[in-house]
Amino acid sequence: MPESRASSPTSSVSTPYWRRNLRLILLLLVVWAALTFIPSFFARSLNFDFIGWPFSFWMAAYGAPLAYLIIIAVYARVMNRADERAEETGGDR
Repeated sequence: MPESRASSPTSSVSTPYWRRNLRLILLLLVVWAALTFIPSFFARSLNFDFIGWPFSFWMAAYGAPLAYLIIIAVYARVMNRADERAEETGGDR
C-alpha cells in the first residue's frame, strides 16, 4: 500500500507553511537563547542598585519572564495569521 502524503515526515516539512513555522521557531529560539545567556554573562558588570536591589536581580526576576511572554505572544500572533492565510488559500499544510 503506498504511503499517504500526510504520513510522510519529509513531505509535511517541505510545505511552505511548515518551512515558515520552522524558521520562526528557530528565530525565536535564538532570541530566547540571547535573552537568557547574554544578560547572565554581563550580570556582574551591572552592579548598580535599582529600587534598592541589584539591577541584575530585576533583569532576572522581571525582564526575562516578560521577554519570554513576548516571545510566546509573537509566535501565537504570527502562527494565527499563517493559519488564516492557509485556510484562505485552501491550505498548503
